[in-house]
Amino acid sequence: MKMAILGAGHIAGTMASTISAMREVEAYAIAARDLDRAKAFAEKYQIRKAFGSYEEMLQDPEIDLVYIATPHSHHYEQVKLCLEHGKNVLCEKAFTVNARQAKEILETAK
Repeated sequence: MKMAILGAGHIAGTMASTISAMREVEAYAIAARDLDRAKAFAEKYQIRKAFGSYEEMLQDPEIDLVYIATPHSHHYEQVKLCLEHGKNVLCEKAFTVNARQAKEILETAK
């Protein structure tokens, strides 16, 4: 499985380290709002691809799963963006700020 990480902060590093210990999962791509930051993260964690745009990364057809590693306040919009690009998503709590958003995300995922 090729896994991508959306966001290059502290929690993203924890996930990248975790992925590196998994036999059937490849840390395939990282996206940050700044390409240089994504490239540095990719080099540090031996990730194959780096993107300076979330949207650009989500266009990569090789990605099987996206881990959302951004602040909670951005989860709703970013989960929705991933789903709209046909990606499977792993997002920790809180993935939305209210029930309406949660229902919308679940409907989009279906």
